[in-house]
Amino acid sequence: MTLSTTPLAHRAILTVPHTENVLGAVRRISAQWLTTKFGTAPLTSGHHHLDGTSVLTNQAAYQADGTEHAIRLQLREDNPEATWRTTITAVTVGESSATVSVSLEAFPNGDILLSPGRPRLIADLVRELEPADGPARHTLHAQHVGAEDVEALIDVLCDPGRRMPVLVAANPLRPDVLWSRRVPKAMPQCAGAAGLYLLLDTAAVDAFRSAIGEHHRVAPGAVRTYLAEVDPAWPKDASRHRFLTMARMSDPRDNAWYGIARTIQRLANEAPLPVALRSLSLTDDGVQRRREREVALSAVRRSDQIAGMRTDIDELKGLLAQADEELKEAARTAELSARTVASLEEQLQRSGARADGDMQDAVDALDDAERARAEADILRRRLREAGRYDQTVVVTPPPGAPDSFEELWERAREFDGVLVTADKARALELDEGARARVWAAKAWNALRALDSYAHAAREGFNGSFYQHCTTDRSGAVTWPHKQYAAAETEVTMSKWGRERIFPVPREVDASKRSQMQAHLKLGSKGSTSPRIYILDDTQGVTRKIIVGYIGPHLTNTKT
Repeated sequence: MTLSTTPLAHRAILTVPHTENVLGAVRRISAQWLTTKFGTAPLTSGHHHLDGTSVLTNQAAYQADGTEHAIRLQLREDNPEATWRTTITAVTVGESSATVSVSLEAFPNGDILLSPGRPRLIADLVRELEPADGPARHTLHAQHVGAEDVEALIDVLCDPGRRMPVLVAANPLRPDVLWSRRVPKAMPQCAGAAGLYLLLDTAAVDAFRSAIGEHHRVAPGAVRTYLAEVDPAWPKDASRHRFLTMARMSDPRDNAWYGIARTIQRLANEAPLPVALRSLSLTDDGVQRRREREVALSAVRRSDQIAGMRTDIDELKGLLAQADEELKEAARTAELSARTVASLEEQLQRSGARADGDMQDAVDALDDAERARAEADILRRRLREAGRYDQTVVVTPPPGAPDSFEELWERAREFDGVLVTADKARALELDEGARARVWAAKAWNALRALDSYAHAAREGFNGSFYQHCTTDRSGAVTWPHKQYAAAETEVTMSKWGRERIFPVPREVDASKRSQMQAHLKLGSKGSTSPRIYILDDTQGVTRKIIVGYIGPHLTNTKT
């Protein structure tokens, strides 16, 4: 597990439902932003040095009839901690719409942890251009939804052409100061990357619930992120659309509301580029620059031998210096492009490895399900043969695996062989990840295996958890032994051992803290790679497995 090296920190793609003066508006807003930063905003084509470390490059593309149809402004800032590159691209799509994108890339100079802020330019463009995503208008602040507006909101959520998420919040039943600060602060951070809506009152909440159904509803005070392709008729679809409850939004100790904007930004960064941007080609005049340089250099050499042409020589030397500078800029751009390509190749390798792992997990899950079904069929047949027909029918099927760590936390008390002392907040951080549902399901299976081991130990099993997982015993719930580590390396413990000290009951340790090295791996690819750290107290005073940590990967030699 390594830290992500992806340069892309922020990206917003705006679809403007008209073409009238879009390119001019993007130039004007970009110029205002540049002037605020540097006091100047040259918009002519080419490279412009704004200060000692910042270079602006302007490009344009034209139709066959000479009409300008695309522009790109790219600002590169070579700062000590990193090189920052902001790219603003606008392209008209036919005569009916335009696509505008703003991206911020960060190329750190060394092993530096960066926290890039969202470019203010995005909000300025949203305010001016009034973009849309299908029927969803994109605004800086939440659009108010009364009971009479609910049908239109349902159309937005279920529109098959919508590609970006939609945030729907509902006013709480009673005013809450913290909620009223957090929601208006979170919404603008998502402008341009999501549609923003606010259910105004209980009438709107009830109308929305009636229209979309119980599973997809938004309760008073909750905030829900709807992904594309909402299917209200399918209850299982609801788990894709994450929400924060009123209790969490109004809890001063719970900072999960920060994750709203982080999740929206992650989705925006991961979204595929529209065809208009993918296919856009702006002229690369590097070959022309080299030709001009060679011509200028040859002319200087010839002119140097001719008296009376000093002025021409000075002009040609100026052209030569300009060509050298432009070639230098081209080399720097090529260097950053190479770093971007390397990052994309790394992401591709991780995605391939993750896909292979997912395939194996799916095969294992199907195998387990088939074996469980076969065992259930055998047991039902034996009951029927014994005349106990009423015991062959399960009236209320048990719930499946949790869809989130919030649900897992609520249900963890079902395991009387497991004692969870972990920090809830760290576990709930995992719900922000794109693979949260997979991790939550794996964590549930991990707790089942730990609970099974604790019960086996009470019944006389003398082996370790590893032996429990590698011994074929009837009825045992096991965990893949390759995804379990009984200890950390000496280097890890010597450098970061303090990170692995977690809460335990006083009867286990008087300090109410204990070191835990054994851990179960919920993922192995990517920067999160969740872990569950445990202390085996099955032979101790609690006779349980103590779970001291559920959360993102802790620091080790690979992070």
